[in-house]
Amino acid sequence: MEVAGLLAGGESLQIGALDIDVVSVAHDALEPTQFVFSDGSRRFGLLTDLGSYCSNVLQRYQGLDALMIEANHCRDMLARGHYPVFLKQRVGCETGHLNNHQAASLVSELGWQDLQHLVLAHLSSKNNLPHLARQCFVDTLGCDPDWLQLADQDSGLDWRHIA
Repeated sequence: MEVAGLLAGGESLQIGALDIDVVSVAHDALEPTQFVFSDGSRRFGLLTDLGSYCSNVLQRYQGLDALMIEANHCRDMLARGHYPVFLKQRVGCETGHLNNHQAASLVSELGWQDLQHLVLAHLSSKNNLPHLARQCFVDTLGCDPDWLQLADQDSGLDWRHIA
């Protein structure tokens, strides 16, 4: 078995029929990346651990069939919460984590109407509530609240089929 090695943003990897695009993102880590997976007819995007997004993210995540995106925190809960100031600043900065409004705006810019699945993930247990994240997306997108799926940090998410 051949070892894949390290991949940087902008590179891709093929494993059998699966293409994996590596996308650079803004996060306070060494060369942070996220991924778009494709089998040639279906595309799934995984987009967590970023504090802001740019045209590269918008371009690389266009035309998805399913997306799992972080809705890490509610801005108000983070501001009022018990985190020390330095941690609030880290989480809320451009290289921290997307808040509910940023994530919903990103999905709106990408165009969500053709998504079969939209999963909200990486919700902070201290600085967010599932109903707040869901309502933010409903208000921004105008989508059915029951269509949105939330991944739980403890129990995950049931399998989803992408047609």
